Amino acid sequence: MSRSIRVTKAVAVASLFGAATMVAPAANAAQEPSMTITLDATVTGKTVDVAYKDSGVQYYANDGQKAMSRYGAMAFFVDYGDDSDPDGYDGRPGLTCETTGPTSPFRDSVSSGYSHTYRKAGTYTITATGYYCGEGGLQTVEKTTTVNIAKPAPAPKVSAAAHIEYTVDGLTATLVPSVTGTQHEMKYGRNKHAKYGVPLVYTMSFPEGAEVSGGATKGGIKRATCTKHGSVEFDPVMLSGDPVVVTFPKPGTYEVTLSADVCTSQRIVSKTVTIVVPPTDPTPTDPTPEPTTPTPKPTEPTPTPTTPVPTTPAPTTPAPTTPAPTTPAPTTPVPTTPVPTTPAPTTPVPTTPAPTTPVPTKPTTNTTVPTTTSTTAATTPGTGPKVETDRRGDDTNALSLGVAGLAGAGALGGIVVARRRLQR
Repeated sequence: MSRSIRVTKAVAVASLFGAATMVAPAANAAQEPSMTITLDATVTGKTVDVAYKDSGVQYYANDGQKAMSRYGAMAFFVDYGDDSDPDGYDGRPGLTCETTGPTSPFRDSVSSGYSHTYRKAGTYTITATGYYCGEGGLQTVEKTTTVNIAKPAPAPKVSAAAHIEYTVDGLTATLVPSVTGTQHEMKYGRNKHAKYGVPLVYTMSFPEGAEVSGGATKGGIKRATCTKHGSVEFDPVMLSGDPVVVTFPKPGTYEVTLSADVCTSQRIVSKTVTIVVPPTDPTPTDPTPEPTTPTPKPTEPTPTPTTPVPTTPAPTTPAPTTPAPTTPAPTTPVPTTPVPTTPAPTTPVPTTPAPTTPVPTKPTTNTTVPTTTSTTAATTPGTGPKVETDRRGDDTNALSLGVAGLAGAGALGGIVVARRRLQR
């Protein structure tokens, strides 16, 4: 595999890192050419930082015109043990090494700047190779060190949330923005991790026509990037500083939004609040209420319980009634001529006497009515006695009818009629 070499001339190395030194050596033909290398590696996560140093004595180098001493090694490289390009310096182009003659000391030092990040965990061998002018021409020296890149620990769980607290007074609202929770560390500058408890960037947006004053409505950390390492808690008051004061043009409903870019998997967190500005009362009110006299409430009369008084009906005495006396009307007897009759057999009809109510009567003076007795006998021999018997039977029936009439009529006239018929 073809790899390029990241090289820099010695002067450039000294300028870039401020650590490479060049010493003007004095010629010394008695010293044998040699080179010594020291190599230190520091591992942080998957990244290794290498410190390189070399020193020694070498022959002069010839640029084709003359031989001259060198203040540093002819070249040196650091290989990180994977497929990446090595770091180093190469001063060989255009020069050849002398193999005899005078020698001069040299020295190089790179304390920082050689850094490499491995893609995966594992054990790697770092090799530093130095070149100098020695016996037989260009010579090399190697120095190795081993580093172990462990599997990274899982990134800690981080989470953030945005907030806006506010109060309203008339048309003015006072807001306090904040971000709470945790985020990963930031990378700030070259290979520096920073534990900042603030977002990378944050901004606040307001409705059109609102006047904003005080506080910071935007900000962040310039030139910082997020890592996936560590967990840093947000400073809850970092964004607040002085509260943000917003004056709205008129009463109504308004929205204010805080948006923040944070070092979490979510990256953007935001919060929108709805601020209600109520209408203002144009009429000032006296804060001291006027005393009021309570109006007495009319009382309803309480009904008095009543006990019903039992009433006793007044006793009534029936008025005595006196039956009116009845006087039988005088009758004039009509003379009758007996008619001979043939007696018919009669069947006596049983009669049930009706109950009679005695009617009190005054004693009256009976007037004897003269009766005429018929002395005429029946012309038919042997019929007289029988006729008399039949008539008596009829009279008996007539008396019974008279008694019934007395019961039905309840008058004395019935009895008189019956008696008259008997007398006949």
